[in-house]
Amino acid sequence: MFREVDRVKERRRERLERIRLQPRDSFSPFVDDWKDPIEPTAEPFAFSLREDDPVNQRHSHETWGIQILVSVLLVGMAYLLFQTSLIPVTWKNSAREVMTRDFNFSGVADWYEARFGSLPTLLPSLHGPNAVPAAGTTTKEAAVWKLPASWKVVKTFEPQSAKVVLNTGMQDQVTIGEAGWVTFVGDKPGYGTTVVVRLTKGREVWFGNLERVKVAKDDVLQAGQEIGTARAVNNSSRHLYLGVKSEDQFVNPLDVIPFE
Repeated sequence: MFREVDRVKERRRERLERIRLQPRDSFSPFVDDWKDPIEPTAEPFAFSLREDDPVNQRHSHETWGIQILVSVLLVGMAYLLFQTSLIPVTWKNSAREVMTRDFNFSGVADWYEARFGSLPTLLPSLHGPNAVPAAGTTTKEAAVWKLPASWKVVKTFEPQSAKVVLNTGMQDQVTIGEAGWVTFVGDKPGYGTTVVVRLTKGREVWFGNLERVKVAKDDVLQAGQEIGTARAVNNSSRHLYLGVKSEDQFVNPLDVIPFE
């Protein structure tokens, strides 16, 4: 069979050579084509790779079947993990905590800044023109976020309480002075209803003792955006608990955010 294929190829090559060398007025070189046509014949060992090939379709169906089977087995194993009494309760609780844990967006942002610098454009920008300077920065490096002049200090900063108490009056709303990321909304010991906003360079601002909250967890805030309203203590004043963290340590907020 291989010799026959070689002879066909050789005769084809010879005819092509004669066609190239033969004058225009000569006889047709195709007089013997009825014996050995020049049209290409199917290769004896050719095979098809078309998508509609039954072999390929069968292989695709088998792959999908294996993937579905593996998925069902994984789900069944997870179900048995929480139902069987052979697994210690502590292991179950650890697995449940891992699967239901909130994603640490602020931690990822801090890690990225520590490794690569400023956040990429595909993430919300946490840099604003009125950024609070971190420890060691100067006003030339970042603009100063100032508290309204009408606010008054009711209680100065103490390391034990980790906050200052400010009288915001009855009309002023609590706003953020630079772009940030809301990482917590809820109750904090010593702060009451609190909104924690993550800023750049490992800083956090805590707004506590709020009566009304206008933001939600994971919101990206811009400078001047309203946080909420401080809780009223009488008919003429509202008290805001303000705390500032820098590198996981509480610092005096008035050393970082002065009054106008």
